[in-house]
Amino acid sequence: MMTDRTTALIAGAGGLPAAVAARLENPVICALSGLAPEGLETDLTFHFERLAPFLRSLSGQGVQRVGLVGAIARPKLDPALFDRETAALVPALMAALQGGDDGALRWFIELIESYDMTVAGLTELAPDLLAGEGVLGARAPTPAEEADAARGRAILQALDAVDVAQGCVVASGLCLAVESIYGTDAMLGDVARHRPEREPQKGGVFTKRAKAGQDLRVDLPTIGPDTVTAAQAAGLTGIALEAGKVVLFDRPALIAAADAAGIAVWASS
Repeated sequence: MMTDRTTALIAGAGGLPAAVAARLENPVICALSGLAPEGLETDLTFHFERLAPFLRSLSGQGVQRVGLVGAIARPKLDPALFDRETAALVPALMAALQGGDDGALRWFIELIESYDMTVAGLTELAPDLLAGEGVLGARAPTPAEEADAARGRAILQALDAVDVAQGCVVASGLCLAVESIYGTDAMLGDVARHRPEREPQKGGVFTKRAKAGQDLRVDLPTIGPDTVTAAQAAGLTGIALEAGKVVLFDRPALIAAADAAGIAVWASS
């Protein structure tokens, strides 16, 4: 590996890693064994059970900063694969997992930085992927949609302390759903299935925000064209985002889909 390749991406699932890699100059693409990043050729694969040797190898080959991009499920650990150094990290990892995904990610960031590398977020690696302040599509939100978005923000802020959700759906002031560990698509699909059961059967806003205190270098909220399709199926008319803290994957297709569906998309602080 060339030592001038100073940025590494640990790539998870989905198309976001490829979008970020396209904005960098020849990054080192890394992936968990068994996970092939979409649209990318992998330079290095690693087992989570051999995390310490992997990170030492990156640092030793000249990598100075690391980006964690894309979804990675919690791995099933195989005791037979552990090296001694990584095995010694397991108690600290298990303790971090008790604090939820944010706790585990903070532990991972600290571990990477202990090998003399920094962890870079999308604000540094690909800032143009983040939603900017204002109306993003053809249609501005109505006062009713803005009110539903404000209610959504209040709900998410109330859940910050328990590390539960980055998104929720509100219609006419009523909370229809809160995003859980199963993610945005599952939540919107649930809303679509249940909307015929009671009023309001149409309208409402999907609000997506980062959690308070969330480390913005990892696990930023993300939406894409499929999110718009799911929101339309759920009968929603608005998507409200937190400016500077939500990733827009395939922005042109996302906005085109929202405009075609008559869905207002906007970002605010």
